[in-house]
Amino acid sequence: MLVLIVAILAGLLAGYALGGRLGNLERLAMATQIVIFSPLGEPLGETACLLAHLGSYILLLAFVVMNRRDPGITFAGVGIVANFLVIVANRGYMPASQRALDLAGFATTSDTHNNSAVAHQGSHLLVLGDVMAVPGGIPFVSNVFSVGDVLIAGGVAMILAMAMRGPDTVPTFRAPTSGGRAETS
Repeated sequence: MLVLIVAILAGLLAGYALGGRLGNLERLAMATQIVIFSPLGEPLGETACLLAHLGSYILLLAFVVMNRRDPGITFAGVGIVANFLVIVANRGYMPASQRALDLAGFATTSDTHNNSAVAHQGSHLLVLGDVMAVPGGIPFVSNVFSVGDVLIAGGVAMILAMAMRGPDTVPTFRAPTSGGRAETS
């Protein structure tokens, strides 16, 4: 564990020394998730993938905190927090309801699908787990998803909509006035 902490600190210091910014870590978080949930992650082993999965969420949460003034990122951040809590509570997996798995057309011959695990009696925070589904008959998009995933998608939609309108349309917030209400411009 100490070696990992030293490596993280050394990587951050080197990144800053090379002119990098902490805000660029969201790309690393997304790339990490792509690798660990594809065949590329298989050689790493289950424990390494689990640690990388949790680490990618920590990087995403750092990105959200650093960009909390953006309403879309904050909205998506609530979803990221929800998913992270469920995954941590269930030892690295998102519990998926059998009903959602069946609706999505996933055969449950194994206990896991991607980062989802079939929910069982001891699953925690199942209400925030993968309990919704896009039906299996819909090509390319059938899948199970969570409340957190919906919030993340909503945040991404907000980010795109605001970006298309231009930088001068994003509201800026000021401290409350003497009337007790915050003003926006």
